[in-house]
Amino acid sequence: MNKPIVLNGNAVISIDKDLSFVDRSLLKFEEIDNQIREAMKSNFPNYRVWTAELAGCDGVGAEVLQPGKDWQKGRLKLVISYRVEFTPDQVTISSPLDDLRSSL
Repeated sequence: MNKPIVLNGNAVISIDKDLSFVDRSLLKFEEIDNQIREAMKSNFPNYRVWTAELAGCDGVGAEVLQPGKDWQKGRLKLVISYRVEFTPDQVTISSPLDDLRSSL
């Protein structure tokens, strides 16, 4: 199996299927990333407070009770991490001799 490539930056993507959050078949990775962020914001009430995106906000006040411990006061923050991976259909094998072969 081919090793996935984690996409970022200005990678250009051509998508075979129509995805609900992407309205075009050819776009930059940044556009997918922005669409994912916007979908999260519209589907999570108070998204900015939960993720501490608001200036001066470091999450939501909360108390937590864990097994074998007393109640603890603190701040609750939603941390969301994701990555977009591309897995090539064919394995690309490079050799140190490729440059030499192409110059001959």
